[in-house]
Amino acid sequence: MAAGATGARIVFFGSHKHPSYVVETCNVPSKDLLKDGEILIKILISTICSSDIVSIDGKRELKPPCVLGHEGVGEVVFTKRFQNGLPAVSVGDRVVFTMSDKCGSCTMCKSDMQECCTAKNRYGSSGLSTGTGLNGCFATHMVLKKGTDVVCVPSNVVDVVASPANCALSTMVHAVSFATSNSKLKQSIAIIQGANLMGLYGCALLHEAGFVKVYCHDISRERLRLVPRFGGIPVLVEKEYDSGNNQNIEEGKADVVIDVCGQWDVIPYALHALCHRGTYIFVGSTYEENKSINIDIILNKCITIRGIQGYKSIHLQNAVDFLSKTAHKYPYESLISSPFSIQDFHSAVSLARTKRYYRTAVKPQQFSSE
Repeated sequence: MAAGATGARIVFFGSHKHPSYVVETCNVPSKDLLKDGEILIKILISTICSSDIVSIDGKRELKPPCVLGHEGVGEVVFTKRFQNGLPAVSVGDRVVFTMSDKCGSCTMCKSDMQECCTAKNRYGSSGLSTGTGLNGCFATHMVLKKGTDVVCVPSNVVDVVASPANCALSTMVHAVSFATSNSKLKQSIAIIQGANLMGLYGCALLHEAGFVKVYCHDISRERLRLVPRFGGIPVLVEKEYDSGNNQNIEEGKADVVIDVCGQWDVIPYALHALCHRGTYIFVGSTYEENKSINIDIILNKCITIRGIQGYKSIHLQNAVDFLSKTAHKYPYESLISSPFSIQDFHSAVSLARTKRYYRTAVKPQQFSSE
């Protein structure tokens, strides 16, 4: 690609601005403008995550103006990243990437907690001034920084299936790694609270790990419809989640409960459903209110509580491997909408708001500068 080549990006100015975002053309850097360790990719498919909608609505801290989008799969155009003297990736490789870079030198990175790096820049929320201006997935191209890990996508994993791998799936791979560490899997029972995309991924992951039963709870009959196809047992619950109603689980029988819904009222039920030395895992959700928790039941049952926000590079690799292994077993493509062009991003956002699909796809390469 020659210097001065033209691309396009969605620039978000803030929810209080009108319009809050626009499609604009931009320059795509040539290879000689890349820094050591950087990789230029063209985005083949990106997907709208629920957090993107939260950002557009002004309910999430950003640094506008910025390029939105953190889920995507790209094709390598140029690379200045080398390993043992050889390119770490090749031109033409399809890749997914970690949602943020890492510095490798802060206390968190040195403690093997790269997901909590204190100097990281997160794709889709960092300001335009923090790099090349191509640091979000709702663009024709992205520049992946030196501290961003990449994983090549196998040929049997199509673009729309690969796109959410670096968000919902990698995060659930991280969560499930704790769910499986101490369980006698062939006799184990799990509950997932929430049938969103992370919930469906969780059903498949736990099912493949060997859990004898994986219950998935939700208040929406429609969201529960696909649960059996991902190895889970759907359980429709009332909006008032009664801790005394064990929803097909006898009290104290669940080895693991994973909360992906972010609703405070589900917590008492989970604590009653968990067995002694059970594990309660909270994944990537922000609670709108704080209430008291029955600490006695946690102490008396020796319950382990873990919070999961993000993931390590190994979890992204494991996520891609999982998709490749199960590509023909689970209906991943049915979770994603048909792609919109970047110029029709507003329509894509409108569809995402309806929650008709678990993800809405955007195909930036359909952009026309005419």
